[in-house]
Amino acid sequence: MAVSFSGKWMMVRALLPGLLWLATGAAQALGGQVVVASGLNQPLLLSAPGGDARLFVVEKGGLIRTISGGVLQATPFLDLSSQVATGGERGLLGLAFDPGFADNGRFYVNYVDKTTLNTVVARYQVAGGVVDAGLTQPILSIAQPGFDNHKGGWMGFRPGDEKNLYIATGDGGSGNDPGNNAQNPQSLLGKMLRIDVSGNTAGYAISGDNPFAGRSDVAPEIWALGLRNPFRNSFDRQTGDFWIADVGQGQREEINFEASGDAGGHNYGWRLREGTIATPGVGGNAPGLTEPVFDYGHLGSPGGLGNSITGGYVYRGPSIADADGRYFFGDFISNRIFSFAIGAGGAPSDLRDDTEAFIGGSGLSGLASFGEDGNGGLYAVGINGVVVRLVPEPASYAMLLLGLAGLVWLRRRGGPV
Repeated sequence: MAVSFSGKWMMVRALLPGLLWLATGAAQALGGQVVVASGLNQPLLLSAPGGDARLFVVEKGGLIRTISGGVLQATPFLDLSSQVATGGERGLLGLAFDPGFADNGRFYVNYVDKTTLNTVVARYQVAGGVVDAGLTQPILSIAQPGFDNHKGGWMGFRPGDEKNLYIATGDGGSGNDPGNNAQNPQSLLGKMLRIDVSGNTAGYAISGDNPFAGRSDVAPEIWALGLRNPFRNSFDRQTGDFWIADVGQGQREEINFEASGDAGGHNYGWRLREGTIATPGVGGNAPGLTEPVFDYGHLGSPGGLGNSITGGYVYRGPSIADADGRYFFGDFISNRIFSFAIGAGGAPSDLRDDTEAFIGGSGLSGLASFGEDGNGGLYAVGINGVVVRLVPEPASYAMLLLGLAGLVWLRRRGGPV
């Protein structure tokens, strides 16, 4: 017997509670995240070359591990554990793949050397499917003071620029930058550096469009100065905009923004400024300082979000509801994830707490880094060894499953679908 559309709808309504239970149960099983690895030893960073299906995870102790097909591989991609100092905030701190990695096999690492305690940037190369140690080339060595914190370590290439490697350095450590390194234009500490690594020999060149190229009073490698510990930074893979998250001291955490095409040369204020305030005890103001686009107070202060910022990414990956074009960041101490929409000049709006949606129940703690896979998918990395992939929100799955269930029911009842 034929059933009218209105009659079919009445039956669907009667079944809605069961369909919702089914869809919600499936959504809860999928969750807002997927744990892709656990048991890592103090992971600090996740990265991947463009289009590569593998994930590369940097461990503080000197290993680069790979996750392939959802499985953490037993054999490291690279083992530098015999060369890396690990006391305090020292360690293997950075990894950047050459934009031409698929063809030339080049990648760059940033670590603190066990013998000299200097920061070392070196180029490695894959040949025949494995890292060929014989092709290793030293690029840069930066002398460090004796303190064991504020070593920076992030590195990256801006989209569309295959020559210049950006390198983040901390001020070298202790409190209040006792050597005033971040404001010293001759020091490479407390800076964002930009060097041309396109040559085939050891070392580097200086691009003529570096902001201080050709000057004798400023080190030509410097792209920006006045940073305390820019631990995790990123380029927007779609626009090339630059996001620099700088770990604060006792009061404020900050995010700095440079639009694509910015000529560089900014002074972000440390040690004079901590976020948008004068650094207590040593700070003040000076002409030409660039204020952060966003900062926040520490836990216990009004609106405090945490005590140690973990910079992230503008999301451009596979669809997460209401996420495209938002900047995601977090905090190592509060173990929370936030995002905001981006206006003109990087101006933030609509700040959201995304912690529960993305890492709730995952077991991740000590949010050390975010990462992107080769297609722009977003990941969170916990110092406790857990890596989580952020996936579409449960509601999206629930609605999809509910719709599919309804269509299947109508098809079986002979309805027009």
